[in-house]
Amino acid sequence: MKLDEPAVPSETDVATARRLLQALPAGDAPPQLSLTINNEKVQLPASVVPALREAARLVAEGHAVDVLPVDAEISAQDAADFLKVSRPYLLNLVKKGVLPYRMVGAHHRIPMSAVIAYKREQAPRRRSLETLTAETQDLGH
Repeated sequence: MKLDEPAVPSETDVATARRLLQALPAGDAPPQLSLTINNEKVQLPASVVPALREAARLVAEGHAVDVLPVDAEISAQDAADFLKVSRPYLLNLVKKGVLPYRMVGAHHRIPMSAVIAYKREQAPRRRSLETLTAETQDLGH
């Protein structure tokens, strides 16, 4: 599965996503929602509502959004690109058992869910390092 670079939302997209978030009912129980497309009312599946809410939240914050199935597997290069690390670094994570994988011929296939979990797990550490770097630069070092 090749990951395409999603488009960064425009100011209009951000504003529309904010209005959508205000219109979507809060809570865990997915409400019955429908869209009107070409004058035809279409009921949204309940399983789509949480994803729609999360996508709207991310777009409202100005983030680009993409949709992947939970069980998607990606190549080592796609995983490295997603994590913004080199392929050798990623393969080292695989070798250490940090990221699960399976081999398809000579190619590593890594569950996208594991790559996302790793990125979320590393986010606080990355923010701490960025803060420390900024403080060091402020001190003139």
